[in-house]
Amino acid sequence: MAGWEDFLRQARKLREVAREFDRPGYGNQAVSNAAHAVIAANDALCLRLLNERPGGENHAEAVRVLTRACRGTTWESEVGQHGQQLAQVLQQKNASQYQGALLPDAVAERVLKQAERFIEWAEKVLG
Repeated sequence: MAGWEDFLRQARKLREVAREFDRPGYGNQAVSNAAHAVIAANDALCLRLLNERPGGENHAEAVRVLTRACRGTTWESEVGQHGQQLAQVLQQKNASQYQGALLPDAVAERVLKQAERFIEWAEKVLG
């Protein structure tokens, strides 16, 4: 099984790809990669702090596992804000991948900022 370091490395690569698509007309591609980046970063956090990662397609479960992973740690006071960032990015995942409509550039820009903030926090937590 991959370790938390592998998931963090994957998150960083997916973030790079999302940044490459950060231009007009490519919102779906940017958001899709940003969503996968935050999922990988969340997996890294949960593996490191809790020795488990969220399973399945239930995005609310990802936030719950993150919250549980941070309980009793230095990061507990920050998990609410960053869990919300995770949830906001994941809310746009289906729209970017399965609905067929192009996401407005403003939506993509907002999602990318949320993803960036979440991944930066994950990197800080993971040291």
